[in-house]
Amino acid sequence: MIGKIKKAIQDKLYQGCLEEYQRELRYQTDPYLLWIRENEKNADETQEESYPSLGVVYMENCDQKFSLSDTNKEYIIFASKQGRIAVSAFGEIMQYFKTHKDTDIVYADEDVWMLTTSEEDTGDDMDDEHKHRIFPWTKPMWSPDTLFSFLYFGNIFAIRREAFLNVSWLGDADYRKNIYDFVLKATEQEKRVGHIENVLFHAYRKGNNRAEIEEMLMHDTDLIGVGSAYDQIRESAMKRRGLAGKMVVDDRTGISYPVYETADKPLVSIIIPSKDNEEVLKQCIRSIYAHTDYPNFEIVVVDNGSMARVRIGLENFRKECPFTYLYTPMDFNFSRMCNIGVKEAKGAYILLLNDDMEAICDSWLTRMVGQASLKHVGAVGAKLLYPNSTKIQHVGISNTISGPGHKLKLMDDKVSYYYGRNRFVYDMIGVTAACLLMRRDYFTAMGGLYEGLAVAYNDVDLCFRLCSKGLYNVQRNDVVLYHHESLSRGDDMKDEKKLKRLMAEKDVLYKRHAKLYRRDPFIGTLMNSGDPEYQCRWLEGYELVNVSSGDSRLEEGKKLPKASSMNQAIMIVVEDCGKECFVRTTKPYYLIKGWAYVPGVDNARYQFKLLFVNQNGKVWELPVQKRYRKDVAAILPDEVNVEMTGFCSWIFEGTLPPDTYELWMTAKDGCSRQRLYRSMEKTLTIE
Repeated sequence: MIGKIKKAIQDKLYQGCLEEYQRELRYQTDPYLLWIRENEKNADETQEESYPSLGVVYMENCDQKFSLSDTNKEYIIFASKQGRIAVSAFGEIMQYFKTHKDTDIVYADEDVWMLTTSEEDTGDDMDDEHKHRIFPWTKPMWSPDTLFSFLYFGNIFAIRREAFLNVSWLGDADYRKNIYDFVLKATEQEKRVGHIENVLFHAYRKGNNRAEIEEMLMHDTDLIGVGSAYDQIRESAMKRRGLAGKMVVDDRTGISYPVYETADKPLVSIIIPSKDNEEVLKQCIRSIYAHTDYPNFEIVVVDNGSMARVRIGLENFRKECPFTYLYTPMDFNFSRMCNIGVKEAKGAYILLLNDDMEAICDSWLTRMVGQASLKHVGAVGAKLLYPNSTKIQHVGISNTISGPGHKLKLMDDKVSYYYGRNRFVYDMIGVTAACLLMRRDYFTAMGGLYEGLAVAYNDVDLCFRLCSKGLYNVQRNDVVLYHHESLSRGDDMKDEKKLKRLMAEKDVLYKRHAKLYRRDPFIGTLMNSGDPEYQCRWLEGYELVNVSSGDSRLEEGKKLPKASSMNQAIMIVVEDCGKECFVRTTKPYYLIKGWAYVPGVDNARYQFKLLFVNQNGKVWELPVQKRYRKDVAAILPDEVNVEMTGFCSWIFEGTLPPDTYELWMTAKDGCSRQRLYRSMEKTLTIE
């Protein structure tokens, strides 16, 4: 009888462990659900009625008869009927206007409320956000060139009504045109534009299942402002802004692009660093002469020490395709070579170009110069494809959690991705110096490329500095060149020595720009995964924790039992162990990461803790944050419930007394008194 009771209790405990494991696994296989849980748990759910000065206008009602003067609210939220306003939106918007007195228009992030046709979405189920919310759209900081591509404000924005009573209403039968025209006009009035980095709208989208809906969303370009139907609106905006130019439709995509005119066609100096790449360089220069309709350019080649045969070949080639040839033997330093080239160049605009580039479209330089002529623009980049293919090499630089990277790399450019990231003109944190154009005076004002970054990240450093001065780096995805990547000096990621140098230069970059460590205001923290795809990334706990409240998870523990009485069945792999500083936490922390499991048992039963043992044997214990590790589960096919074998633990500076600590791990069986121990064979020195 006692045995049956004991078994019943253990079965109940085991069922609880299993349910908790599955619940946490669900969150971690869908990082956006975790973000919702952590970021919206204290959301203000005060309804619209509590804010008498705030009104809602549905975009679909903004037809030719609409007028702001007909509304009597101080603040107006414009939102689409095809979705639902988030419960926290009213309070967040009112608070934003209250604390940002100089802001007259503000937009917010949004996501999708999935409605599947394969199941009945009625009753209480319609309000189950954990079932319906997918595909977050994290908007960039104020981005004027992106807005000229399409209404990236999306399905929700708000205004101070009085600030825009003098804005003329387009009065078209199509509300989408009216809204787009209004926003372009409103943001021209030198009114500050704000961005609320929270999800305040859920757009409805129907489909047979989640995979089908997400696939449609990923490639959708049916957005307000996209297409030739809006060209007259944009061209009118150009005239109001005193810009010469026109909209040109791309026949392949149906997307319109602004082509800005520079009346005096200023000289463009094309700077090409090169060494011992004669045939590659010749192909590059020939392509420029064959496929450039811009009439005023010079080419400056900076050679840091080619062999005599190559030098003779290039001197002879100058008769076919004229260029200035600067032969300056020195160790390879891309930054110094470019700076030398700029010093000798005569142009008002500078184009930094790799020697393994190939021009393929006649208007490429015209479009880049026109964009760079706008006063608010810093550097201008182009879409780079792998040779004779539609595979993407570069559509702008994003500052990911893994460092500066190229989103969508190796993906097929035949389709659009994540709100047209490879289609539209986008403001971005950076563009690659493989093909980077900017005003010479801006380049000089920045001090040129930083020569302390000889090979990598010098272009990113330049772009970061331009952003810090309030300028915008612009990715022109209608300008396409081929990039014969790695022909010049090989792939850094496949060479151990080059990889170490790359990591060292990344450290230099972030020492110079600490505020941008793992942060990109043009994609948001939630989407800055190091993966090529635009997808929601897992956020480490130290990115979510409220540091000001301290770290209360660390507790004093019991001394370790004698080694002879320990069950050391835990298997551990440590991947990170040391001091780091993630900028959002505002103070340094010590991070311990890896994966651990108990062989031959159901791992859902166990709760793991990290143990810090000082030199006197005193113990502190810290619960680990379990991490979803698909890769570990794949190599342990015979183990049970090992998807959550990853662990991540951190303590902030000042939490533990200075000392050198041995690191151990303990696992407590949730269905019995069993406790396992294992040394991690690592020490951590707390300063």
